[in-house]
Amino acid sequence: MKKLLLITLLLTLNLFAAPRVGDSEVAFTLPNLYNESTNLTSSSLRGKIVLLNLWASWCSGCQEEMPLFVNLQKEYPKEQFEIVLSSIDSESSFAKEFLATVDKQKVLTSLYDESKSLPKAYRCPGMPSSFLIDKNGKIVDVYIGSLDDVAIEKLKAKIAELTGK
Repeated sequence: MKKLLLITLLLTLNLFAAPRVGDSEVAFTLPNLYNESTNLTSSSLRGKIVLLNLWASWCSGCQEEMPLFVNLQKEYPKEQFEIVLSSIDSESSFAKEFLATVDKQKVLTSLYDESKSLPKAYRCPGMPSSFLIDKNGKIVDVYIGSLDDVAIEKLKAKIAELTGK
């Protein structure tokens, strides 16, 4: 009986565990922040390396890392590596207003997650949270908190490893 309870407990805890390195990405369909009648799906990103960033305009760490993401995306063609932002702001206009100050050219792929489905699915302990996903949809790295210059350099090394370049 104790063994059965232990197995049940472990299975239950596993159901509530956040996705980890080696797990498959969480499937999603979310509207484009700038054109909410257009959706992006996780499956449409297959074949490229993706940094999925869950953020909000009110988050100071998100504000700090966003210019770094703009510069990082400019270093890679989107066919190879794409940064996908998913805003959880209460209104999409808040995200648009903030991004207008740091991503004037709309270099970053920006989505709006009004229902906050991705933070729930990824069980994010805080904002920002980012997930590096390989060409096959597997999570290869998880970043909780904002990335700084040092973390971006490590991320570039990981991208080079994944692309073979």
